[in-house]
Amino acid sequence: MPPLESEARIRAALSCTWHAFFARFPHLRDVQRAAIPPILKGESVLVQAPTASGKTEALMAPVLERFLKYRKHARKPLPANAQAAKGHKDVGTGPAILLVAPTKALCNDLYRRLQQPVSNIGLELALRTGDNPNYKVATPPHIVITTPESLDSLLSRKPASFLYLESIIIDEIHLIHANGRGDQLQCLLARLRILNKGRPLQVCASSATVPETERIASDFLGPESKTISCPAGTRDIRATIEMIPGDPKAALNVSASIIKKLLLESPTRKLIAFCNSRSNVENIVHILRNDPHVSSIVFAHHGSLSKEERLRTEQQFLRARNAACVATSTLELGIDIGDVDMIVLLGPPPDVSSLIQRIGRGSRSLAYSQVSCLADCAFNAQRFLHLVACARKDMLFPDPVAFRPTTLVQQALSICLQNPQCWVGKQALHDRLSPASRAIFSPADCGAILEQMTSSGLLRKVEHGRYVPEAKAQFLFSRGYMHSMIADRSETDVVDSVTGRTLGSVYLRQSSKDAIATGAGVSLTLAGNAHTVSYMKDKKLFVKRGAEAADVGFLALEPPRYSLSLARDFAAFMHIPSDALYIRCIPAAYDLAHDFSPDQGDLLRKDIATPPEDVKPGCEYFVHHFLGTVGGLLLQNFFEKHGNTVKKASRTPFFMRLLVKPTTPAFPDEDKLVTQFELYVRANVQAFARLLQPGPWFNLIPEDYALRWLLASIDLRAYARVLANLPIALIQL
Repeated sequence: MPPLESEARIRAALSCTWHAFFARFPHLRDVQRAAIPPILKGESVLVQAPTASGKTEALMAPVLERFLKYRKHARKPLPANAQAAKGHKDVGTGPAILLVAPTKALCNDLYRRLQQPVSNIGLELALRTGDNPNYKVATPPHIVITTPESLDSLLSRKPASFLYLESIIIDEIHLIHANGRGDQLQCLLARLRILNKGRPLQVCASSATVPETERIASDFLGPESKTISCPAGTRDIRATIEMIPGDPKAALNVSASIIKKLLLESPTRKLIAFCNSRSNVENIVHILRNDPHVSSIVFAHHGSLSKEERLRTEQQFLRARNAACVATSTLELGIDIGDVDMIVLLGPPPDVSSLIQRIGRGSRSLAYSQVSCLADCAFNAQRFLHLVACARKDMLFPDPVAFRPTTLVQQALSICLQNPQCWVGKQALHDRLSPASRAIFSPADCGAILEQMTSSGLLRKVEHGRYVPEAKAQFLFSRGYMHSMIADRSETDVVDSVTGRTLGSVYLRQSSKDAIATGAGVSLTLAGNAHTVSYMKDKKLFVKRGAEAADVGFLALEPPRYSLSLARDFAAFMHIPSDALYIRCIPAAYDLAHDFSPDQGDLLRKDIATPPEDVKPGCEYFVHHFLGTVGGLLLQNFFEKHGNTVKKASRTPFFMRLLVKPTTPAFPDEDKLVTQFELYVRANVQAFARLLQPGPWFNLIPEDYALRWLLASIDLRAYARVLANLPIALIQL
């Protein structure tokens, strides 16, 4: 962190905004003292600091201060000939500051938190998301809060409204930098810079847990940007691990009992219980809702609930003195839900960043974070211990993915429809990509993507190498479907037949559809409440309260990848030797992963291990690979190419089972492995692409471009380096 400016100097420099943003606090935080001076100078800054450390104020106050002091120098209307060249009517005004947040929920929360201080300094603040689409171009506010998707929509429909933009703030950048929405936002920033050519835009961002800060700052903020980091480990982590049954139903009941016990220990306790699936959220909340002691103070929060239901939960939980909210990662965000005393984790989070985000939501008034970790087996208890150890050292293990070619498809549509003449060409598309993506894709590559879009019926090629939208693209534009880089979930809206309120959405299996069509009773739980399906109309389920609980259906999302570096660090934590790939011969019914511990890792050593006797019928071969998500798929291909069948659904980031005794004595050298791994990727493009979350539009990407993206994203040599020349050691259980 750079030298800290004195609080007196900062207060004097923030003459317009100090009282509105900082008067209620006793003093400035270190991150604020470090970030405010360079932002006041107009520099682009990425601020990394723990949750609830005042990052939003550290960015907003100096950005608004600059605008208030220098707005008299605001850009004058463009000359008439320049307006005609752009093809857009310049109304002579527009928002000066854009605040981009990853989700609608976070946008709503930022709007609620910032409305009063912004109003106190005499400025206007507006919210523009898919849930709040009203936006008056003729009388725009000074500040707009929006999502990447809504920014894409505004830019393609009302580009002239951004001609007066001064600063852009990206909140919680860690939630978008590594996925397709981050690729999209980089391109939107590039397009805004082109629109405001000749006038630099200040771009700032904040995050609690962003790895590779220098690279991310360069990609989003520009090569001249600065990074300011306040270590995330300033608060100690006090974690307790409690074992729960391995049986899923029993685990849910015990988890609910633990939450109830913690909740009733104090009349003022508030806690968040994080689950890794929406089904678990629903099942646990339903159990607790049937308990009269806590039924009225337990809430559910996940992505399949409607906006209204999530907002109602957030507001009720915020106001409550004694309550529990069971949630998925949707509450990892910085949404203001009041002071939370304790965090409960039902199963290990997917990575270190997620752990830090989740535990950072609680115990904010204490010098430490307290978290109760519920593990259903010894192995998951070790995963908890390892993640906590990594979080204490601020070891995040980044797993970057190259710029997704699907973003070119989405941006081609958006740019085409931004153009008043409604066309796009390969050079126009290339010029409006982010700098990082222009280094990967040439104008010729952009032309190939446009040709593929033409073959699919989205575009039509006309003269001078231009492409214009077909009816299919116009339909996607009119419905707002083309602005998202999130794959559509095939879920059905659920509506309360009495109130008409949309409760959320569920995934309907074919058996449920058939039962509804024949009038058979179908029940489900949503927001923790049981419902009976009354009827289905216009692709919506109409339900009424009151039924026996049934397993609600949600479309399973691709889990986050477990990176190679995190997996290898975990291997060392579990005492897995690195001198061989160890495979144990075990009975088919034996679940070795369930009880695996560092002691089991010690037993793998060659001087302890015993070679297997003659293989008995029903034995399987348990592989301890610890290569992460992508590495597991590479290894599966290796074994199957050598005649060793991998048991269906047995592959995890750590283990897999073989049905046939391996006969390969050792892995080849590094170069040969790299060649073999590349062949596996080439032969299984779709399978590897799913692990990297390509987003929608992937079916429009020519296979050679998809392959190029995969090979740029997967460091095959890093995997080969781990396995090169290793013997394959077969041992007895």
